[in-house]
Amino acid sequence: MATVYNRIAIFSGTSEGYELALFLKKSGNLDKADFYVATDYGETTFTDLENVNVIQGRLTEKDMVKVFSEKKYSLVIDSTHPYADIVTANIKAACDETEVEYIRLLRAEEPVPKGVTLVENIEEAARALDKMEGKFLLTTGAKELKKYSKIRDFSQRAVARVLPSHMSLDNCEEAGVQSKYIIGMQGPFTREMNIATMEQFGLDILVTKSTGRAGGFAEKTALAKEGYRVLVIGRPAQESGLSIEEVKERLGNL
Repeated sequence: MATVYNRIAIFSGTSEGYELALFLKKSGNLDKADFYVATDYGETTFTDLENVNVIQGRLTEKDMVKVFSEKKYSLVIDSTHPYADIVTANIKAACDETEVEYIRLLRAEEPVPKGVTLVENIEEAARALDKMEGKFLLTTGAKELKKYSKIRDFSQRAVARVLPSHMSLDNCEEAGVQSKYIIGMQGPFTREMNIATMEQFGLDILVTKSTGRAGGFAEKTALAKEGYRVLVIGRPAQESGLSIEEVKERLGNL
């Protein structure tokens, strides 16, 4: 017999979180879910949906344990970004402690095409960029920009494409990205848009994460066929979980 869920928590921060909200609205169960986002910008992604209960703010594992107990959730869905490994670990641990069922929503990973360089982490990407010549486009998020800042001639070579938020701008400034080299836009972007960006700023290299279809991964790695160098930072670890369609099937038991 399928488990029947009463109240649920959904940790968002990706397009999948919005898709789950839309699904719950259509099924008449939106009032049974609370959506957790870390930033003000994350909250704005739900603005075109009425009656979504969005809770904004970064939670520690201890905070989550308290919230899960007080709210009496019967299910927690982790639809955070594939690279948000610390947040995912905290959500899992809090669910274990409070004995709440945990589901990891997995964004499907797309294969890395030929002609693209795969690196293990940002530190390895930074070492590679330090040895390369030419300007580069960083599309790996604003929070970790500072990890690139020691690259040779960083301020002259680095262009950062980040979410259009005050926090992103602060991170860019702290890392040493020149204001004229900051692109504040919400993706995903088309192949043509990526090519236009590379041409506009005279870029030679693009750095991305393995963000899957929802993150416009194929459109970014397609630049390798256009003669650009592309570095892909691999996902932190292999995870087990459910696809977006499988999660929707579970939500049918609300």
